[in-house]
Amino acid sequence: MPIIIKDLNYVYSPKSPYEKQALKNINLTIEDGDYFGIIGHTGSGKSTLISHLNALTRIQSGSITVDGIDLKPKKLDYKKLRSTVGMVFQYPEYQLFDETVEKDVAFGPKNIKVPEDEIKERVKQAIEMVGLNYEKFKDRSPFELSGGQKRRVALAGVLAMRPKILVLDEPTAGLDPRGKREILELIDSVKSRLCHTVIMISHNMDEIARSCNKIGVMSDGELKCVLPPKELFSRRDLLRELNIKMPIITEFANMLADRGLDVDRGIVSEDELVDAIVKAKSAVGGTQE
Repeated sequence: MPIIIKDLNYVYSPKSPYEKQALKNINLTIEDGDYFGIIGHTGSGKSTLISHLNALTRIQSGSITVDGIDLKPKKLDYKKLRSTVGMVFQYPEYQLFDETVEKDVAFGPKNIKVPEDEIKERVKQAIEMVGLNYEKFKDRSPFELSGGQKRRVALAGVLAMRPKILVLDEPTAGLDPRGKREILELIDSVKSRLCHTVIMISHNMDEIARSCNKIGVMSDGELKCVLPPKELFSRRDLLRELNIKMPIITEFANMLADRGLDVDRGIVSEDELVDAIVKAKSAVGGTQE
């Protein structure tokens, strides 16, 4: 079932000198199977929006339904909701706390009273799903691991809850290029095997364009538009208006188009760009003959 957000508003420190409206009349539907990107500058409301999805931030006005769960009632079934929505915050490795990898990953399932024999199975599966050898890592301290390994353990702790929806806030922040690529490939694998709906906040337009089938653009608490990557990044007027950078591949495609080569300005992938260049060059060669 989809995520349906209607007329969502949120104000920090209401009726005080520090009052700030963080969300303004947000209406959004995220369908089952979407890989949904959320972009926008710092302070645009992205993190406030996603924190509503597992009730870390409670609704002030408006409504949200997540996989059929109404998030408005005061007596909310948190166990059911947080087994449905897995949340991975920015720099999740800083949230590791237990003495071994196995105990850290097991914390969530224990907290929702999963039977002990099932917890062990979930922990083993989650650790292996993030690309770590269970026997090698289960008894190690998470604080002795590399940065990339810590991030994988933190993600395993969320996956052990077996959520249907995975929400990620800047999942590649602070990683080197290889680490970023590995995490994005890992998310792809998780999406195909466990969490069929993924929502990702990122400031990296190349990652958003590579991964997402839809992108929501936030600005000053408002959801300005929801578009497929190809359409969004071909709208140079809209990008200028919202001060959004193009992905590097799209910038290169636009540079070639500006120089007279017949390539689509909305290209967002390397393979697509190479194909377009070969096709355009062939067309020019055929004309000259």
